[in-house]
Amino acid sequence: MNPNHILKLSADVLRALYASRDERITLDDLCGKVGIGENERPARDGVRVRATRREDVREIVRRLDEEGFVDALRMKLTLQGFTLAASLTTRRLVPMYLVA
Repeated sequence: MNPNHILKLSADVLRALYASRDERITLDDLCGKVGIGENERPARDGVRVRATRREDVREIVRRLDEEGFVDALRMKLTLQGFTLAASLTTRRLVPMYLVA
């Protein structure tokens, strides 16, 4: 995989896990949320056109688990992964002292 493709897919996986943080998610659900399906537009990988595969998403989840951003067994974000995914979204977090 192209390093740019890996970074984009990692960000997409983190955003998808962040969006579904209140529900249980499987690898198939995650693949659907990331965009693997019938209406996906393949990405360019040098000369050839390469579509994202289920194995690519599994590899990204494994790498993010090794780095401590995702708990792959439960398919949930860790605290570090949560803050990283929250920073990747356009929505701002409310400071804790304003919530209380």
